[in-house]
Amino acid sequence: MNKIIQHKEKIIGLVITLIFLVLICWNLDFKQLIATFKVFDYKVLIIFVPLYIVSLYLRGIRWKYLLCDNKKLTVKEAFFAFTTGNTLNSYLPARAGDIWRAFHIGKKLEESKMKILGSIILERIIDGVSVLLILAFAVLTYFKHPWVLNITYIASALFVGSLVMFFLIFKFNKTDWLFDKLGKINALSKFKPLFAKISGVINRFMEGFQALNKPKCFLIAFATSCLAWCIECCITYVLILGFGQHYGFSIGFFIISFIALSTIIPSSSVFVGPYQYAYILALGIYHIDKSNALGVAFIHQITIMLIITVISMIYFLFTNTKIQDIKEEIEEEITDTQFEAADANHTQS
Repeated sequence: MNKIIQHKEKIIGLVITLIFLVLICWNLDFKQLIATFKVFDYKVLIIFVPLYIVSLYLRGIRWKYLLCDNKKLTVKEAFFAFTTGNTLNSYLPARAGDIWRAFHIGKKLEESKMKILGSIILERIIDGVSVLLILAFAVLTYFKHPWVLNITYIASALFVGSLVMFFLIFKFNKTDWLFDKLGKINALSKFKPLFAKISGVINRFMEGFQALNKPKCFLIAFATSCLAWCIECCITYVLILGFGQHYGFSIGFFIISFIALSTIIPSSSVFVGPYQYAYILALGIYHIDKSNALGVAFIHQITIMLIITVISMIYFLFTNTKIQDIKEEIEEEITDTQFEAADANHTQS
């Protein structure tokens, strides 16, 4: 039973993946799927690959400015760390790449790991808002079906709401005041040391949102995020052309919006299941059948995985980093977190 609880995230991800795989394979024409790969013009990858690398580099610039243009962090280091973190997120469960990124860069910059993690959360929220703008534009210019509008409303509530909430929490930070008041309540006074620890962790985490208080840094970060996603829309459109599918440019907007939102859903490694089903839904808007949509999804995802994996391996090579070192860094961060929790419980008792 303890093992099941310990690996509950893996189990949930596996169950969700299996559910989506059933939906994908239901009435799937496998012959048509194989035929899709045969008609693809692989020359379009000459455009796809360098432009996708540019979008990753823009995300490195974004992260540097989310950390308020920290002079200790070069754009090159931010680019490689971001890409490597995404690679680890793709292959490992529980967003292990984000944990590694927070630990690795926090160590290099001699900054709090919680602060770096906070900046990564802000980065995800900005990603969501950028994708939301793309989806809203696609809906307004092409397709206003109720189920797509519902997705847009839910995404708006999730990401815009999160951005507003964190801005208000950061701007009017009352963490110390709140826990101080709780510690003065007689029934809770014995928890005062625990409240102090929690308050410290939250304050360090909120330091990662400092870009919200610096308009220049935030606007540059947001602009580079939007530009990176627009580039992804362009290369997705080019990829569709490689399959001989000639549709309007809006097809790239819908695909990027749907697959970006699909990565929020827990799944097994490399986002198997939700990613492909999101592609099927997006291309279904243009009446492209499931087999053809799945073929496009496979080429798109495999190409991206190869790009980020190769970049990560280059980073490991030039920094003399081994996979075992990455594993140890992640395990060390998890162990430190567990130790802090145990120490807090001991203080409480």
